[in-house]
This record gives sequence, C-alpha cells and structure tokens, in this order.
Amino acid sequence: MGQSVDYAGHSKRNKFEDDVIFSFIDGHVWMSRPGQEAVRVGSYEAARAAMRDFLAQCELGERLANGAAQSRSTSTS
Repeated sequence: MGQSVDYAGHSKRNKFEDDVIFSFIDGHVWMSRPGQEAVRVGSYEAARAAMRDFLAQCELGERLANGAAQSRSTSTS
C-alpha cells in the first residue's frame, strides 16, 4: 500500500530511510517503514490534523526561504 514520492532536493533516495507507509486500520492511523513494525499514530482525526499542520509549516518555510532568496537576488542586481 506504500507509494514512493519524489521530493525536491533529494536525488539519492534510500528506501529504508525515506519510505514511510501510512495505513488506516480500525479507525486509527498507523505508520511503518520497510522491514519495521507499524506504530500507531493516533485516531484518523488527530493524525489528519497533525499532517495538515505539518504540511502547512513546510509550505510556510518554503515560501519564507524562497522569498528570502528572491530578496537577496533582487538586492544584488
């Protein structure tokens, strides 16, 4: 049920370090990695809220980093 996802800045993937598998079983979200036991993350609602928050923080960080990079490039031109 896992899916490999490529992400920016990471050209050399290591399956055992990078692959994360999420499963939904009996109302709970579980997380595992290849060759490891699954760990219960929490209820669907709690895991969903935490994942959304995490993604929002990532997007904000990328926007701030890109904005800072653009500011530096325009100020040196």
